[in-house]
Amino acid sequence: MKPGKKMLAVIFITIAAFIYIAGFGLGSRVKGVFDMRFGIDIRGGVEAIFEPQGLDRNATEHELNTAREVIETRLDNENIADREVTVDKNAGYIIVQFPWKSGETNFNPEDAIAELGEMAELTFKNPDGKVLIQGKDVENASPEVNKSNDIISGYQVALQFNANGAKLFEKATGDLIGEKMSIYMDNNLISNPTVQTKIAGGKAVITGLESFEEAKELADKINAGALPFSLETTNFSTISPSLGNNALNIMVIAGIIAFFMVCIFMIIYYKLPGVIACITLVLQMVLQMLSISIPQYTLTLPGIAGIILTLGMAVDANIIISERISEELKKGVSVRSSIRNGYKSAFSSVLDGNVTTAIVAVILMIFGSGSMLSFGYTLLAGMVVNLLVGVNVSKMLLLSFSDFRLWNNEKWYRKKKEVKILPIYQKKYVFAIISGIIILSGIVGCFVKGVKLDTQFTGGAVLSYTASESADTDKIKDAIEKQTNRPVTVQIKKDNMTGKERLSVTLAGNEGMSPDEQKEITKVINSTGDKVNAELSETYVVEPYIGAKALRNAGIAIALSSIFIVIYVWIRFSAMSGLSAGITALIALFHDVFVVFTAFVLFGIPLNDAFVAVVLTIIGYSINDTIVVYDRIRENRKYDSKISVVDLMNASTSQTLARSINTSLTTAICVLIIMVASVVFQINSIREFSLPMFFGILTGCYSSICIAGTLWAGWKNRKA
Repeated sequence: MKPGKKMLAVIFITIAAFIYIAGFGLGSRVKGVFDMRFGIDIRGGVEAIFEPQGLDRNATEHELNTAREVIETRLDNENIADREVTVDKNAGYIIVQFPWKSGETNFNPEDAIAELGEMAELTFKNPDGKVLIQGKDVENASPEVNKSNDIISGYQVALQFNANGAKLFEKATGDLIGEKMSIYMDNNLISNPTVQTKIAGGKAVITGLESFEEAKELADKINAGALPFSLETTNFSTISPSLGNNALNIMVIAGIIAFFMVCIFMIIYYKLPGVIACITLVLQMVLQMLSISIPQYTLTLPGIAGIILTLGMAVDANIIISERISEELKKGVSVRSSIRNGYKSAFSSVLDGNVTTAIVAVILMIFGSGSMLSFGYTLLAGMVVNLLVGVNVSKMLLLSFSDFRLWNNEKWYRKKKEVKILPIYQKKYVFAIISGIIILSGIVGCFVKGVKLDTQFTGGAVLSYTASESADTDKIKDAIEKQTNRPVTVQIKKDNMTGKERLSVTLAGNEGMSPDEQKEITKVINSTGDKVNAELSETYVVEPYIGAKALRNAGIAIALSSIFIVIYVWIRFSAMSGLSAGITALIALFHDVFVVFTAFVLFGIPLNDAFVAVVLTIIGYSINDTIVVYDRIRENRKYDSKISVVDLMNASTSQTLARSINTSLTTAICVLIIMVASVVFQINSIREFSLPMFFGILTGCYSSICIAGTLWAGWKNRKA
């Protein structure tokens, strides 16, 4: 369909339809944004304590961590990103916290726990009942359709064993040809296939299933049984939200205000293309929110970070395009030709920025779990929407409007003024001093103030109190942190068996609490109100719930992201001698990450999943900023191959300066408004997230203008 009145009608009807779906959903399967699954801090949730069963000994630390990883995998498969899975290795049990479902009305912990699946042990037995293989030896089970000449002949479950399981399975099938091999979950028979032949290679199939649903159900049960032992829930309770709906409403209002502020800026600065950008942003944000609400991904702080980054990059794409249209109009090109040429010129920059960010998102989804998976998913969804929807829809809208004589006039567009070439490279020593002061501040801060690690990284001591309903969790948290100088988490939990509420206080750190220290904390809690009456009932120590494997995977994800970014830049920017461009871009990234780290240290914010979210956001944001500068260097090199490296860098950075500042300004407005709201209404978790994010956005802009290109030019000059 060509741009024009019909195109406008189709686009606006489509936008209206998606807004309706986002608001009201479509039946029970397609849930609107008001039926999202929110995190524990907003909606509350469930705490369950699982203990090993059927052991004549204590479970080892390795077995407990294996069971914990299985539970975390199940939570990932259910899209439950906001959760805590911790291990008390001394008592030998696993503590799981996760939020309520979006449609929960009964708030029954027992029903909610069923979402985690079977907690029984999987075993493969011979006809005499002897255990041949255990669930821990099965790596994966997946349902399959068995086809012959494109005709469905049956359904089956494909099994993949680990190295040990492959050996055991080969021997077992060799011994049981023509006999039954029974598959049990604890003592419950779930399948009883006949062995046809000896099977080697660690792969097998269970055939004879009636439907795909039956095959999927069996595969889910087998995957669920990869526990080293059976687990039983010995206690469960409900967790009250620490923020509540009021905080959510405040953040929604702050987000709406931020959106309108961005729109006002875009319309005033870019005129009609700014209006089109705002209309497109509405569609993009609706699609982004639906990508979370439909599969019921838990909306977490890192997820919000992904949305903010996506919004920033969506605005950025429109700013890049608007700047290119302005440049075309400055050349004296007609309005419609300027629009077409502007989109054509901007596409490579938008593509490269989104692809490099998508690389980060995909790697995070492969290696990440929990908050990292949530961030990766929201980011990838945003990049797909930005490339496939945002750019094309805005182009069709703008061309359709320009079909009208009223809007086919230069007065509705911003015409680029003459760009003054700034001596950016010549100021390299000034930039080096500024960056040096920032880095030195971070190093000094580490020694003077120390680096605070939250419970997620260190584990901690948990003190459980009986307390009255008048306990104020925020006051208690602040008072204990002042007394102990340790990061503290305070939750109110309700025991489902007794119906009594209790106050749960977690102090970060791997050291325990002496009886005298426990008494002091009790006094501090009771001093926060006249009717608190807190009495200590139990204490225990938990392991960090961002465990060694998660940290290792996070490190691998960041390392691989860095390598792939360098490789991508190396290939795409060969005109700049791509390897040097990739490495200098990476140095700028590390600079920005350290600035974020410095902000956490100097403001005394504990490192937690918010730190991971901010770092990942700034990596994506900063590389996108740098790519835009590199894209202009590549383009200018193509038009003038004899220009000196310094002049090339200065000209390219100056030409993209308006875009870099405007993009950072619009994103900074969003984060600043959210930060102000969190400070005014004392929403600490949002403040601890938005404050470093604000500094990260500023340094992302600074590094792309002042560091990446300057380092590249210096590299090339030395090489020359």
